[in-house]
Amino acid sequence: MVISKIIVPIFVFGLVMLTFGSGAKMRRKNPVKPDYFPVCYRNDPELSKCLLNASDYVRPYLAKGIPELRLPTFEPFQIPQIELAQGTSALNFKAVLHDVIAHGLTRYKFHRFDFDVSNYEFFCEAKIPGVVLEGDYSVSGRILIAPIEGKGKFKAEIDSCDVYVYQKYKEAVLPSDNKIHLVPTLTNSSIQVQKPRIRLEGLFNGNQELNEATNKAINDNVDELFAELKPVVETTLSKIMEDLLLKSIINNIPWDELYPVNPKFS
Repeated sequence: MVISKIIVPIFVFGLVMLTFGSGAKMRRKNPVKPDYFPVCYRNDPELSKCLLNASDYVRPYLAKGIPELRLPTFEPFQIPQIELAQGTSALNFKAVLHDVIAHGLTRYKFHRFDFDVSNYEFFCEAKIPGVVLEGDYSVSGRILIAPIEGKGKFKAEIDSCDVYVYQKYKEAVLPSDNKIHLVPTLTNSSIQVQKPRIRLEGLFNGNQELNEATNKAINDNVDELFAELKPVVETTLSKIMEDLLLKSIINNIPWDELYPVNPKFS
């Protein structure tokens, strides 16, 4: 279940990238670029500084949502469903999280946002403190040597989450507009979490004794459990990032609009 505390931060990290990296141009029937959004130019010698400043600038707008771009409210952020599965010596379970609400995602702070324009490579690092997720769950399987079965409410908390993302792109002309777009060819994600905690209600048909014992076992061994999940989490999150970019950037924003050229830097 530790994976549930990580998916949302990376998911939002991808949406934040889409927003300030593009100068907020996302395709819709009548595209509208908010006047208050910053634009970062690909030939700016201080491009990384522009991206870092932009990430701070857009935070309050992301928190309340951006209707011009069809971006939802991020405080709180809602996810209808997350499906999880794992099969290792320590973890062997299937779980579904429903109606998940995440709090604290726009507390993010980027401390690295580098774009190697000539090689089409991004290097990003960010920290998100104080993330809380709540919602409904159903689970069946085994954690450590104990069975786990039930459904009900869950609450997951982490003191902070460190996010590292690398992305590689190539140019491609899309038939939709016959313009050059950037297409991601590789996405690698790495995460570190500090002091994860989770509380499950409703395990074992409401047996309170088993419910308490299972919650204690999970939290007493949370570091070991996360170590087992970490490779799967990072692979899953990389796929999420690529899907976000493929659907939200590549098909919608040409390269010259995504990061335009400013003549004054030439």
